Amino acid sequence: MPRFRSIHPLVSTLAVGAAVAGTPAIADACGGMFCDAPPPDGLPMPVDQTGENILFTIGGGFVEAHVQIEYAADDDTQRFAWIVPVPEVPEIEVGSARLLDNTLDATVPIYGFETQSSCADPDDGGAPQTSGIGFIEMPDGGGASGEEPTVAANGVVGAFEYVVLEGGTADTVMAWLADNDYAEDDEAPDILQEYLDEGHVFVAFRLDQSEGLDDLHPVVIRYPGTEPCIPLRLTRVAAQEDMDVRALVFGEARAFPVNYDHVQLNRVRLDWSNTGANYKELVTGAVDEAGGRAFVTEYAGDSELIANDNLDTSMLDADVFESLDAMDVVDALRDQGLLACSGECLPQHELILGLLTNYLPPPPGIAPEDFYACMECYRALVDVSQWDGVAFAADFRERIVDPMNRATELLTTWPYVTRLYTTISPHEMLSDPTFAEVEGLPDVAFRHGGLRDSGCCDTTMRLPGGREVILGTGNSWPVWGNAMPWAERISEYQPDGPPAELSDRSNEIDALLADYNAAAACPNPGGGGTTGGDGMGTDGGLSSTTGGTGGGDGTDGQSQGQDAGQDDVTSGCSCRSSGPSAGALMLFVLGLVSGRRRP
Repeated sequence: MPRFRSIHPLVSTLAVGAAVAGTPAIADACGGMFCDAPPPDGLPMPVDQTGENILFTIGGGFVEAHVQIEYAADDDTQRFAWIVPVPEVPEIEVGSARLLDNTLDATVPIYGFETQSSCADPDDGGAPQTSGIGFIEMPDGGGASGEEPTVAANGVVGAFEYVVLEGGTADTVMAWLADNDYAEDDEAPDILQEYLDEGHVFVAFRLDQSEGLDDLHPVVIRYPGTEPCIPLRLTRVAAQEDMDVRALVFGEARAFPVNYDHVQLNRVRLDWSNTGANYKELVTGAVDEAGGRAFVTEYAGDSELIANDNLDTSMLDADVFESLDAMDVVDALRDQGLLACSGECLPQHELILGLLTNYLPPPPGIAPEDFYACMECYRALVDVSQWDGVAFAADFRERIVDPMNRATELLTTWPYVTRLYTTISPHEMLSDPTFAEVEGLPDVAFRHGGLRDSGCCDTTMRLPGGREVILGTGNSWPVWGNAMPWAERISEYQPDGPPAELSDRSNEIDALLADYNAAAACPNPGGGGTTGGDGMGTDGGLSSTTGGTGGGDGTDGQSQGQDAGQDDVTSGCSCRSSGPSAGALMLFVLGLVSGRRRP
């Protein structure tokens, strides 16, 4: 097999903290980001939503949504809240960050190429060498006329308080929010009224005052229905331009957008030779050509590729903590693999440190990792009065054990996963995208590979599907004019058949490419031409775990140019190069890069 460099995605962690402008933190929410009311000094705490990941399952008459929000916050933002519209009063529970992370990590699209030289070398027999938000003030008095909303349900789920509001009007819902220390955007009333007119209820989430940033976790919202929906209309309260939205759908067959179009990218526009750095621009351009509301499929296929080894709970025992002495808690967590202590104690689960500090806080001035590594050293300073074994055990089950078990159950139940991606700006969030399973659609690979051939005079990149692009001597990707399409195909959902094709610009792309190649070709090529195929794997390059036809395009929107080492592809490769000088198979994970913004 050829050697290759794999650039892996930066896996999202569900932690909210200080974030510099433009650097998204992760919260777990859906719908509009409605901040808590400003602090006593009256300074705002802006919450700007930069992305949204939602994992859906559909079955037994219920839709289950696991939600992840990316947002940019200032250094003082430590409390936030959000409103989620749902069709009926839902069930609420703690979700598993690992389920979302594992699914995103396993399905992240990868673009790359294999390299060869077709220039004949007389000393080598002539054989080609191959290698591989804003705030408003309520009117004086804060009152509103009309029917009041009813609190249909309320409670605490993990680190969050929640209230389900049913009925009322936009004005009375806004008044309730103001009376309960929420601050909303001035666009909110009209949007809230749209959902009320459709019969929705609202779930208002807020971080419990006793909780810290280490306690944040996903929230699962389960409600009766058969149609997963992303409430983008309310999302526009805080959304940034060209916001990333990803939908992950577990089911029996490929999911397809119902009321948004579907686009297949023109991969001639993708900069294959420069780590695909223009990918988000490509998606944004393709979505623009579909009217600003469309998705691209990044992966569709078997869910068995999603890792589940970090979801095993066989070593976890909540009961043991009920009668445990405070000084023995750390040892028990080490025995269960949740802390790794050697000089300092490091958490092995994303929520365990926050949970531990709630019930057994470190003395002032002592770092948690140092305190838990040697509690005996600080025995005189340990506040054992805060230890409550029964309460700790209950939280341990709710926040750690149960979500991991549920995640394992979902991965075992659903054989198929679809990953869809779009970029969308607030002015385009006029309808909420919904999705449905469509039988008979082909799988979509997440790995896509080309073949770069260094000839005697110029270099050619052969793309999946057979198109060839002449790079010239500088190996730079062509700068295409406005005539070159961003989307190759645009299609729409049909309830009684396969998607209907709205646009196919393949011939136009081929003609423009032919004209470009004719002008860029070497006048006196010399040497042999490439006889290589489309690379290795299902989508014409690199190994793939799906047996489909490819054509998926996407990015995890998180990582760029991060070399994670020399991992080997496990299938689809035919040889290994003798070293870097022979060339390399390069895998590129496309990242969140500045894309072309829509007007």
